Amino acid sequence: MKTIEIDRPFAVFSDVHGNLPGLEAILADIDARGVAQTVCLGDLVGYGPSPNEVALLVRERGIPTLMGNYDQGIGFETGDCGCAYTTDEQRAEGAVSLEWTQGVVTAEVKAYLRTLEDRFVLQTPGGELLAVHGSPRRINEYLFEDRPTSAMERMAREYPHPAILFGHTHLPYARRVDDTTFVNVGSAGRPKDGDWRVCYAIVDPMVAPDDPGFVEFVRVRYDYERLLADVAATPLITSFVGPPQTAERAERP
Repeated sequence: MKTIEIDRPFAVFSDVHGNLPGLEAILADIDARGVAQTVCLGDLVGYGPSPNEVALLVRERGIPTLMGNYDQGIGFETGDCGCAYTTDEQRAEGAVSLEWTQGVVTAEVKAYLRTLEDRFVLQTPGGELLAVHGSPRRINEYLFEDRPTSAMERMAREYPHPAILFGHTHLPYARRVDDTTFVNVGSAGRPKDGDWRVCYAIVDPMVAPDDPGFVEFVRVRYDYERLLADVAATPLITSFVGPPQTAERAERP
Protein backbone atom coordinates (compact mmCIF):
# COMPACT_ATOMS: atom_id res chain seq x y z
CA MET A 1 0.00 0.00 0.00
CA LYS A 2 1.50 3.28 -1.15
CA THR A 3 1.42 6.48 0.88
CA ILE A 4 1.26 9.77 -1.03
CA GLU A 5 1.89 13.09 0.66
CA ILE A 6 -0.50 15.85 -0.42
CA ASP A 7 -0.72 19.34 1.08
CA ARG A 8 -2.73 21.24 -1.53
CA PRO A 9 -5.88 20.76 -3.62
CA PHE A 10 -5.58 17.71 -5.85
CA ALA A 11 -7.56 16.09 -8.66
CA VAL A 12 -9.03 12.61 -8.53
CA PHE A 13 -10.57 10.72 -11.44
CA SER A 14 -11.69 7.14 -12.04
CA ASP A 15 -13.26 4.80 -14.58
CA VAL A 16 -11.88 6.15 -17.85
CA HIS A 17 -12.75 2.87 -19.59
CA GLY A 18 -10.86 3.45 -22.81
CA ASN A 19 -12.38 6.88 -23.53
CA LEU A 20 -9.30 8.74 -24.75
CA PRO A 21 -11.07 12.00 -25.73
CA GLY A 22 -12.66 12.08 -22.27
CA LEU A 23 -9.35 11.54 -20.51
CA GLU A 24 -7.58 14.15 -22.61
CA ALA A 25 -10.31 16.69 -21.84
CA ILE A 26 -10.05 16.06 -18.11
CA LEU A 27 -6.25 16.29 -18.08
CA ALA A 28 -6.43 19.55 -20.06
CA ASP A 29 -8.91 20.95 -17.54
CA ILE A 30 -6.72 19.91 -14.61
CA ASP A 31 -3.71 21.56 -16.27
CA ALA A 32 -5.66 24.74 -17.00
CA ARG A 33 -6.65 25.01 -13.34
CA GLY A 34 -3.05 24.58 -12.23
CA VAL A 35 -3.80 21.60 -10.01
CA ALA A 36 -0.42 20.21 -9.03
CA GLN A 37 -1.28 16.62 -8.10
CA THR A 38 -3.60 14.04 -9.61
CA VAL A 39 -4.63 10.56 -8.52
CA CYS A 40 -6.49 7.94 -10.57
CA LEU A 41 -8.69 5.32 -8.90
CA GLY A 42 -8.55 2.76 -11.70
CA ASP A 43 -10.46 1.10 -14.52
CA LEU A 44 -8.40 2.53 -17.34
CA VAL A 45 -9.61 -0.14 -19.75
CA GLY A 46 -12.85 -1.83 -20.79
CA TYR A 47 -15.91 -0.76 -22.82
CA GLY A 48 -14.11 2.06 -24.66
CA PRO A 49 -12.12 1.85 -27.90
CA SER A 50 -8.71 3.12 -26.72
CA PRO A 51 -7.53 1.01 -23.76
CA ASN A 52 -3.85 1.04 -24.73
CA GLU A 53 -3.74 4.75 -25.43
CA VAL A 54 -5.48 5.61 -22.16
CA ALA A 55 -3.22 3.39 -20.04
CA LEU A 56 -0.05 4.66 -21.70
CA LEU A 57 -1.08 8.32 -21.34
CA VAL A 58 -1.75 7.87 -17.62
CA ARG A 59 1.56 6.07 -17.22
CA GLU A 60 3.47 8.69 -19.20
CA ARG A 61 1.96 11.46 -17.08
CA GLY A 62 3.23 9.69 -13.96
CA ILE A 63 -0.23 9.73 -12.36
CA PRO A 64 -0.45 7.43 -9.31
CA THR A 65 -3.10 4.91 -10.31
CA LEU A 66 -5.00 2.15 -8.57
CA MET A 67 -6.03 -1.16 -10.10
CA GLY A 68 -9.71 -1.26 -11.02
CA ASN A 69 -11.65 -4.49 -11.38
CA TYR A 70 -11.46 -4.28 -15.18
CA ASP A 71 -7.73 -3.56 -15.05
CA GLN A 72 -7.34 -6.63 -12.86
CA GLY A 73 -9.31 -8.87 -15.22
CA ILE A 74 -7.44 -7.75 -18.32
CA GLY A 75 -4.00 -7.48 -16.75
CA PHE A 76 -4.13 -10.97 -15.26
CA GLU A 77 -6.24 -12.42 -18.11
CA THR A 78 -8.80 -13.90 -15.72
CA GLY A 79 -11.61 -13.97 -18.28
CA ASP A 80 -13.76 -11.94 -15.88
CA CYS A 81 -14.03 -8.18 -15.39
CA GLY A 82 -15.72 -8.37 -11.98
CA CYS A 83 -18.69 -6.41 -13.35
CA ALA A 84 -22.34 -6.72 -12.31
CA TYR A 85 -25.02 -6.69 -15.00
CA THR A 86 -28.75 -6.23 -14.44
CA THR A 87 -30.07 -6.38 -18.02
CA ASP A 88 -29.52 -8.52 -21.11
CA GLU A 89 -28.27 -5.44 -22.94
CA GLN A 90 -25.59 -4.84 -20.33
CA ARG A 91 -24.53 -8.48 -20.47
CA ALA A 92 -24.20 -8.31 -24.25
CA GLU A 93 -22.14 -5.11 -24.08
CA GLY A 94 -19.99 -6.63 -21.36
CA ALA A 95 -19.32 -9.87 -23.23
CA VAL A 96 -18.20 -8.09 -26.39
CA SER A 97 -16.14 -5.61 -24.40
CA LEU A 98 -14.31 -8.24 -22.39
CA GLU A 99 -13.45 -10.38 -25.40
CA TRP A 100 -12.31 -7.47 -27.56
CA THR A 101 -10.38 -5.67 -24.81
CA GLN A 102 -8.59 -8.86 -23.76
CA GLY A 103 -7.46 -9.39 -27.33
CA VAL A 104 -6.42 -5.85 -28.21
CA VAL A 105 -4.59 -4.77 -25.05
CA THR A 106 -0.87 -5.20 -25.57
CA ALA A 107 1.49 -7.25 -23.43
CA GLU A 108 3.16 -4.00 -22.37
CA VAL A 109 -0.08 -2.52 -21.09
CA LYS A 110 -1.14 -5.75 -19.39
CA ALA A 111 2.18 -5.79 -17.56
CA TYR A 112 1.58 -2.18 -16.48
CA LEU A 113 -1.93 -2.99 -15.23
CA ARG A 114 -0.53 -5.80 -13.11
CA THR A 115 1.75 -3.34 -11.28
CA LEU A 116 -1.12 -1.15 -10.05
CA GLU A 117 -1.93 -1.18 -6.32
CA ASP A 118 -5.26 -1.80 -4.66
CA ARG A 119 -5.29 1.30 -2.41
CA PHE A 120 -3.45 4.49 -1.52
CA VAL A 121 -3.18 6.31 1.76
CA LEU A 122 -3.12 10.05 1.09
CA GLN A 123 -1.22 11.78 3.87
CA THR A 124 -2.71 15.27 4.24
CA PRO A 125 -2.70 18.03 6.87
CA GLY A 126 -6.23 16.91 7.80
CA GLY A 127 -5.32 13.26 8.28
CA GLU A 128 -4.90 10.10 6.24
CA LEU A 129 -7.45 9.81 3.44
CA LEU A 130 -8.06 6.39 1.90
CA ALA A 131 -8.29 5.93 -1.88
CA VAL A 132 -9.73 2.71 -3.35
CA HIS A 133 -11.50 1.66 -6.52
CA GLY A 134 -14.77 0.06 -5.39
CA SER A 135 -14.67 0.01 -1.61
CA PRO A 136 -12.12 -0.62 1.14
CA ARG A 137 -13.42 -4.20 1.31
CA ARG A 138 -13.57 -5.28 -2.33
CA ILE A 139 -12.26 -3.91 -5.59
CA ASN A 140 -15.63 -4.48 -7.27
CA GLU A 141 -18.06 -3.54 -4.49
CA TYR A 142 -20.61 -0.92 -5.54
CA LEU A 143 -21.03 1.82 -2.94
CA PHE A 144 -24.15 3.58 -4.16
CA GLU A 145 -25.31 6.76 -2.48
CA ASP A 146 -28.47 5.10 -1.19
CA ARG A 147 -26.57 2.38 0.71
CA PRO A 148 -28.24 2.01 4.15
CA THR A 149 -26.72 4.27 6.77
CA SER A 150 -26.06 1.32 9.05
CA ALA A 151 -23.86 -0.33 6.42
CA MET A 152 -21.91 2.88 5.83
CA GLU A 153 -21.51 3.34 9.58
CA ARG A 154 -19.97 -0.12 9.87
CA MET A 155 -17.52 0.69 7.09
CA ALA A 156 -16.63 4.02 8.69
CA ARG A 157 -15.85 2.23 11.95
CA GLU A 158 -13.81 -0.45 10.19
CA TYR A 159 -11.87 2.11 8.13
CA PRO A 160 -11.69 5.23 10.33
CA HIS A 161 -10.41 7.77 7.83
CA PRO A 162 -11.60 11.39 7.55
CA ALA A 163 -12.56 10.60 3.95
CA ILE A 164 -12.68 7.60 1.64
CA LEU A 165 -12.35 8.29 -2.10
CA PHE A 166 -13.62 5.75 -4.63
CA GLY A 167 -15.32 5.24 -7.99
CA HIS A 168 -16.68 2.13 -9.75
CA THR A 169 -20.39 3.10 -9.86
CA HIS A 170 -19.85 6.02 -12.29
CA LEU A 171 -22.19 8.10 -10.11
CA PRO A 172 -20.58 11.03 -8.28
CA TYR A 173 -21.60 12.02 -4.75
CA ALA A 174 -20.29 13.03 -1.33
CA ARG A 175 -21.95 11.64 1.78
CA ARG A 176 -20.97 12.24 5.39
CA VAL A 177 -21.47 9.27 7.73
CA ASP A 178 -20.28 9.62 11.32
CA ASP A 179 -16.71 10.94 11.09
CA THR A 180 -16.06 9.83 7.50
CA THR A 181 -16.92 11.53 4.22
CA PHE A 182 -17.50 9.04 1.41
CA VAL A 183 -16.64 10.58 -1.97
CA ASN A 184 -17.45 8.88 -5.25
CA VAL A 185 -15.58 10.82 -7.93
CA GLY A 186 -17.79 9.66 -10.81
CA SER A 187 -16.51 8.52 -14.20
CA ALA A 188 -13.88 10.09 -16.43
CA GLY A 189 -15.05 8.03 -19.37
CA ARG A 190 -18.60 6.69 -19.10
CA PRO A 191 -20.86 8.67 -16.73
CA LYS A 192 -24.13 7.03 -15.71
CA ASP A 193 -25.90 9.90 -13.95
CA GLY A 194 -27.58 11.33 -17.06
CA ASP A 195 -24.93 14.00 -17.65
CA TRP A 196 -22.89 13.12 -20.74
CA ARG A 197 -19.88 15.18 -19.65
CA VAL A 198 -17.01 13.30 -18.06
CA CYS A 199 -16.45 13.90 -14.37
CA TYR A 200 -13.63 14.23 -11.87
CA ALA A 201 -13.22 15.73 -8.41
CA ILE A 202 -10.97 18.33 -6.84
CA VAL A 203 -10.34 17.65 -3.18
CA ASP A 204 -9.00 20.35 -0.86
CA PRO A 205 -7.17 18.69 2.05
CA MET A 206 -6.88 22.04 3.82
CA VAL A 207 -10.67 22.04 4.29
CA ALA A 208 -12.39 19.80 6.83
CA PRO A 209 -14.02 16.78 5.14
CA ASP A 210 -17.38 17.67 6.68
CA ASP A 211 -17.28 21.09 4.99
CA PRO A 212 -18.97 21.47 1.56
CA GLY A 213 -15.75 23.02 0.26
CA PHE A 214 -13.83 19.77 0.78
CA VAL A 215 -14.77 18.39 -2.64
CA GLU A 216 -15.79 19.97 -5.95
CA PHE A 217 -17.17 17.84 -8.77
CA VAL A 218 -16.04 19.07 -12.17
CA ARG A 219 -17.86 18.21 -15.40
CA VAL A 220 -15.96 18.52 -18.65
CA ARG A 221 -17.18 18.49 -22.24
CA TYR A 222 -15.18 16.33 -24.62
CA ASP A 223 -15.08 15.32 -28.29
CA TYR A 224 -18.00 12.89 -28.26
CA GLU A 225 -18.11 12.59 -32.05
CA ARG A 226 -14.48 11.45 -32.04
CA LEU A 227 -15.33 8.82 -29.45
CA LEU A 228 -18.20 7.53 -31.58
CA ALA A 229 -15.90 7.33 -34.61
CA ASP A 230 -13.36 5.37 -32.59
CA VAL A 231 -16.05 2.97 -31.33
CA ALA A 232 -17.34 2.48 -34.89
CA ALA A 233 -13.90 1.21 -35.91
CA THR A 234 -14.22 -1.68 -33.43
CA PRO A 235 -16.71 -4.51 -32.80
CA LEU A 236 -17.73 -2.81 -29.54
CA ILE A 237 -21.45 -2.23 -28.93
CA THR A 238 -20.89 -0.09 -25.85
CA SER A 239 -23.35 2.75 -25.29
CA PHE A 240 -22.12 6.18 -24.24
CA VAL A 241 -24.51 8.98 -23.29
CA GLY A 242 -24.03 11.89 -25.68
CA PRO A 243 -24.79 15.61 -25.61
CA PRO A 244 -28.43 16.63 -26.21
CA GLN A 245 -27.74 18.05 -29.66
CA THR A 246 -26.21 14.73 -30.73
CA ALA A 247 -29.28 12.84 -29.53
CA GLU A 248 -31.53 15.25 -31.41
CA ARG A 249 -29.60 14.72 -34.65
CA ALA A 250 -29.78 10.95 -34.23
CA GLU A 251 -33.57 11.09 -34.01
CA ARG A 252 -34.04 13.04 -37.22
CA PRO A 253 -34.98 11.09 -40.35
